[in-house]
Amino acid sequence: MSGAWIGGIPPAEEDGTLQAEIAWGRSRLRSRIVSVFAPPGALVWLAASAAAGIVVGASVAHGQVKLAVLPVWALTAVLFARVPVAGYIGILWSVGTAVDPNAVQEVGVSSLLFAPAEILNFTAIACVLFLPGDVRRVVKEMAFRAESVLIALFLAAVLGGVAVGMENGASLHAAAFDMRSMLFYAAFWPALAALARGRRLPFRLVTAGAIVVVMLQAIQVVVGPSRHMFLIAASDLSSALTADQTGFLRVRPPGLTTVYVVAAFALARVLWGPARGRMAGWAVVAVSMAGVILSLNRNMALGLVLGLSAAALVAKRRHRAVVFAATVAAALSAAVLVAQGSAFASNPVVSRFASITNYSQLQTQTLDDRFYENRIAMQRIRAHPIGGLGWGPPYGAELLSSDAGFLVTQPRTFMHEQYLWIWMRAGIVGLIALLAMLAVGITTGVRWSRARAGEEDGWLGAGVIVALVALAASSNVAIYLTPPDSTVPLVGVLALAAYMRRQLTLGRAPA
Repeated sequence: MSGAWIGGIPPAEEDGTLQAEIAWGRSRLRSRIVSVFAPPGALVWLAASAAAGIVVGASVAHGQVKLAVLPVWALTAVLFARVPVAGYIGILWSVGTAVDPNAVQEVGVSSLLFAPAEILNFTAIACVLFLPGDVRRVVKEMAFRAESVLIALFLAAVLGGVAVGMENGASLHAAAFDMRSMLFYAAFWPALAALARGRRLPFRLVTAGAIVVVMLQAIQVVVGPSRHMFLIAASDLSSALTADQTGFLRVRPPGLTTVYVVAAFALARVLWGPARGRMAGWAVVAVSMAGVILSLNRNMALGLVLGLSAAALVAKRRHRAVVFAATVAAALSAAVLVAQGSAFASNPVVSRFASITNYSQLQTQTLDDRFYENRIAMQRIRAHPIGGLGWGPPYGAELLSSDAGFLVTQPRTFMHEQYLWIWMRAGIVGLIALLAMLAVGITTGVRWSRARAGEEDGWLGAGVIVALVALAASSNVAIYLTPPDSTVPLVGVLALAAYMRRQLTLGRAPA
């Protein structure tokens, strides 16, 4: 039957079909054999974890702590590479919850010492190159956008400040040590990776961390300063836990800025968000504002007011914000009047926040110290207007303390006016890059609020505005632009704004 079609299939096609079936059968058999002999993913992780635990235990037993760290670091790197959200959340929780990075023992690598939070930061940044393909493509695309370019320019100016500091008399070690905390701005890129697959999971994890911080704050107030709920370095203990004359304990934990940012977004959610889920939003507002109140940070209260005012000016739907503002204004006015009465004048919380209206008291107790720092810094900036003083050299301000009745002076290694500090340390280029980052983020929030008005996620624009305006305003009188516990939440907001601008450019905004 040469030339005849068997079963309606030409001979050539019949041969091709048979070869395809044979190849399919071989591949199926091979996959079954591999599936039989290859252990499930969960068993692989269990075996790897068990092996790492054995190595860690044996290393610690023999006093080899460095070797014990390696398996833990390797598993952490694998987690960061496999789970996009893990990198940024790992960095945030290592610096912005209950642990002060300076209170943890440093890990030595050759002759260098690194805090565990710094190692997590470097690891998460390196693991961006090994993320799943879809996430890696998004991060790669956003690496050439304005936000990433500004972050890179700012970090370049920061690194350049090391060379400037050495020219002005600092040693390499002193300049690098003074600059090292600024490298946490690079957490911007792990934050982009965390948001690449959606906002829901990162939002929930950040909020959960903030709630834990506030719970520990409340417990700390109850138990008093004798027992510590937070792991804080001895040098930072006096500023983190402060008891006033009445005995009320002021608690400012490492995660306070994260609570601040969560409060900003929660307020935007209940004022400009949809009705669905508003009760949960009010619960987060109550918890986060409790953290702000327990810290007795007046600059945070003022920052939130300024942020809400800026968001209300650009939002299309203002009625709920107006009612909320009127209610808060009436409550604050009543609190100020009540605080003047003899029965409530001694209440530490009421008197602390009511003192915002008393400028003469603020000037003598708080602002004079800031003005002193500013005068000294401006002298240095006038002498070095372009490159600044660089990292390392003392800028001239001194800190007075008492030791066994003797007055001791030492150079101040900090400054409350953060913009002058950045100018003095990273030069005019660093300051311009920082201001541009904040401006681009706020502008994106404005665009999103107007473009997505009426949508369920339209409130995110207001959240970005409130958070960035609040942080920018508070940075005039408090340290929010240099310590890692503040810069990591800040770059998280900037990454969210960058991702929102990308979605506006693409013409879509997924929930």
